[in-house]
Amino acid sequence: MDKAHIILHDVFGHDSFRLLQEQVVKRLVEDNDNALCIFPTGGGKSLTFQVPALCFEGITLVISPLIALMKDQVESLQNKGIMAANLDSSQDAAMTRIIKHDTMNNKLKLLYVAPERLNNEGFVEMMRNVKISLLAVDEAHCISQWGTSFRPEYLKIARFAEEMNVERVLCLTATATKEVIEDICVNFLIDEHGVFKTPVYRPNLGFCVDSAPNFDSKVQKAVALLKKRTGPAIVYVTLQKHAEEAAIAFRRHGLEAAIYHAGLPQDERTRIQQNFMASKDGIVCATIAFGMGIDKADIRQVIHMYMPKTLEGYSQEVGRAGRDGLPSTCLMILSPPDIPILEGFCRGDTVSPTSLKLWLQEVALKDEDGDGTISFNHYTQAREFDIKDTVLRLLYAQLELKHGFFRAVTPFYAIYDLKELSAADWQKVMKDNTKPAQAIRAGWTRKTAGYQVDVMAVVAASGISREQIARTLSMWELEGLLESKPSQVRNRYRVIKPLPTDLPTIGALADQMFEEMVAREEDGVRRIQGVIEFATASKCLAVALAEYFGDVGVVPNEQCGVCSFCKTGQSLSFNQGTTFDPDPVQVASVLSTVTIRDDPRCLARFAFGVSSPRLYANKWTTKHPLFGCLVDADFKKLLEVFDVECRRVDYVNVAEDSANRTTGTKRSYSGGSSYPAKSSTRGRSTSGSSSYSSGRGRGRGSGTKTSYASKRGRY
Repeated sequence: MDKAHIILHDVFGHDSFRLLQEQVVKRLVEDNDNALCIFPTGGGKSLTFQVPALCFEGITLVISPLIALMKDQVESLQNKGIMAANLDSSQDAAMTRIIKHDTMNNKLKLLYVAPERLNNEGFVEMMRNVKISLLAVDEAHCISQWGTSFRPEYLKIARFAEEMNVERVLCLTATATKEVIEDICVNFLIDEHGVFKTPVYRPNLGFCVDSAPNFDSKVQKAVALLKKRTGPAIVYVTLQKHAEEAAIAFRRHGLEAAIYHAGLPQDERTRIQQNFMASKDGIVCATIAFGMGIDKADIRQVIHMYMPKTLEGYSQEVGRAGRDGLPSTCLMILSPPDIPILEGFCRGDTVSPTSLKLWLQEVALKDEDGDGTISFNHYTQAREFDIKDTVLRLLYAQLELKHGFFRAVTPFYAIYDLKELSAADWQKVMKDNTKPAQAIRAGWTRKTAGYQVDVMAVVAASGISREQIARTLSMWELEGLLESKPSQVRNRYRVIKPLPTDLPTIGALADQMFEEMVAREEDGVRRIQGVIEFATASKCLAVALAEYFGDVGVVPNEQCGVCSFCKTGQSLSFNQGTTFDPDPVQVASVLSTVTIRDDPRCLARFAFGVSSPRLYANKWTTKHPLFGCLVDADFKKLLEVFDVECRRVDYVNVAEDSANRTTGTKRSYSGGSSYPAKSSTRGRSTSGSSSYSSGRGRGRGSGTKTSYASKRGRY
């Protein structure tokens, strides 16, 4: 540990470690073992891997989900004279080459990458030739399906650690429940002695809860608090439009507030964040997109003008207040109209059983390419099968990691638009007589500003491999002969074992995956209720929050003395309202407008106000006057009502000119044994993709949660 202390002082300018930092560093440096670090936001997690990184001979690979956060940390390290870099999709080819060269030649001490990078074969192969002394996994709670920020790509990190013979692993997160901690420890083989957890309780934070019947009432309560502020404030909302509405309302009360959400241009978001960081009493109305990487010590107020959907998110967001240890106020306002919006987020991800079957059917019956992979355009599939992109990635991850059918490998672009830079350079392209070059020129099509190359069409026509075609296009650009703009990314999967080809087996697997999605949906709804239970509990709010994260007895005398319960001795009385049976008139209006009859869940989404790729494609979303017209209804009852109508017309979509006409050709998922055999490199049959222009069937089933790491050995 002597070297660690010298590095801490000489490089990072600190005389001593704080919280449990020293114990974590000792676990890595002296015990040479894996660890899980659960420190609150702003608790100094980064030092627990940055100091050890300089103690070890090899490289420290840091997995981080946010490019902006990676860049900030790398810049800070470089300013301290530390050889650090990040590989991300925003970098040009020249910068990427430099970073890879430095990595291969052991010049870097820390390399930051996103979890998606682990699907890149070139990157994985490069790391096989590098000594990875430490793998640091930031935002490690993303590995757990029972967490609130689950990301499928995180599931592959543990496998990477095993295959790369990583010497040590450090997982880091700000908040984690008992279930999430267990998931992380199982996947990364961390025993109970390797878990270092700092209680979430901070005595300087005063938690306050209140209720409001409508938006205007919420504004009045927020304004009253903001006018008393002694420093900067963050006002959190749910939707992007909420941020704009809140800021406008505050300005009417003489409070100037900035607006921040993911829909703004990157340069504007950067400007707003920088202004806030420099301000002494600034106000930002923001979605949860604001906050990652915000390390401002004097934030005096965090107001949840719209209630958070999870206590994990709430804990992270209020954790941005009062990092200087001075008293700070955290106000949460509950309002009945906000709850259906939050439930909509939970309901919006679940795919209809039929859509899931048809998607799985397309995947299972897809012919292999010549290199033993199968490839798909996720964007096209999302629209065709009405599956959100994040959900689609989860489904592929389940087939890969839980069922072992294939393994994701480097994606490729299907289309390249080529633009001439100069006549002399273009002549070199035209005179390239290699076979791939000839194939490209034979297959490209003339466009206004140059040529367009359909890679798969060129491959099919020439018999030359996709890799050779892509390599030639890349070489032309690297040599400065032309400008290339790739598009339509296709995700590739190397086949490990055959997927099922008979429809009953495909259907059973789809049913299992559907039931797991429903379980996650219900878990999300329960978490919303958990926030309400926290806010209305007959106990100290600091105690209630600490106990949720397993921190029992950390609040002295079970009373913080500064929360609204401790101050008043009374819990918040809140009537969240009741859900109603669907209004038959509104149901009829939806059915007369939306022609879908093959998917009752899609109709229920529209009525409840939850968008999806299919609804968006048909312009049946937020701009439609009926979108969300039944948001006060019980979602399950909506499903039942629309299923009755869909069943009545045998799940056949109606003609656009009349929702009462049941014309259309039905094509549903069949429960037959298999499709007619077709020549395939996989020895399997194929099927064309389905379309929403015709009717489809239904299906249900059951499934259970399984650990992705239950059969792994020690790495």
